Amino acid sequence: MDLKYINGNKTCNINEKLGVTYITFPKLSKYDEDMLHGFSTRLGGVSKNYLASMNLSFTRGDDNESVIENHRRFAAALGYDENKLVFSDQVHMTHFHKVTKQDAGKGIIKESDILEIDGLVTNEPGIPIITFYADCVPLFFYCLLKQSDYEEEI
Repeated sequence: MDLKYINGNKTCNINEKLGVTYITFPKLSKYDEDMLHGFSTRLGGVSKNYLASMNLSFTRGDDNESVIENHRRFAAALGYDENKLVFSDQVHMTHFHKVTKQDAGKGIIKESDILEIDGLVTNEPGIPIITFYADCVPLFFYCLLKQSDYEEEI
């Protein structure tokens, strides 16, 4: 299956790396080349049957080893450490969690205590965060200020 643009303005890029297909938005990268982001597709993973192929959720009845391998592949394609990944736990609320270095790995390599959280926010470099969507619209915000720009006002 190939992904195709449905309009001519290409507000997003469809990328393929290491067999994994994912979506990025050039406008998010143009302000900060180090700001890594990507939206997964169903392409490039190892899950079978109705979850095929890039299932990244441990809560859908998939084999845990397949989900872990999918995360490994997605992380390799985008260029982050999957062992530091922090998961949200969407429940259709308005709760947010500030992700710190202590949260690294919660949901992927260690049990998470980040429960009933729909939004994640962080200013920690190198800590990838992941949120999941089905019938909700993902919202992605990025602050252009550097931490030193606003620390003096706190």
